[in-house]
Amino acid sequence: MAVNRPARPSMPTSALRTAWTGLCRFLKDDSYERYLEEQARVAPDEPPLDRQAFTRKQILLTLGRGCCGR
Repeated sequence: MAVNRPARPSMPTSALRTAWTGLCRFLKDDSYERYLEEQARVAPDEPPLDRQAFTRKQILLTLGRGCCGR
């Protein structure tokens, strides 16, 4: 016998993105700006990644790491 469960309210993607952006601004996440400065200093001839590509790269770099950078 199937049990009818009430649907969980879902947070719209735009609301989640807005909340995340606000939290990053509150915590002063300036990693992309630091990346741009470093990129301009180290490899000025290479075009920098856009913010979305930078975020994807950061996620991929941290996926394999366990706790404490291991």
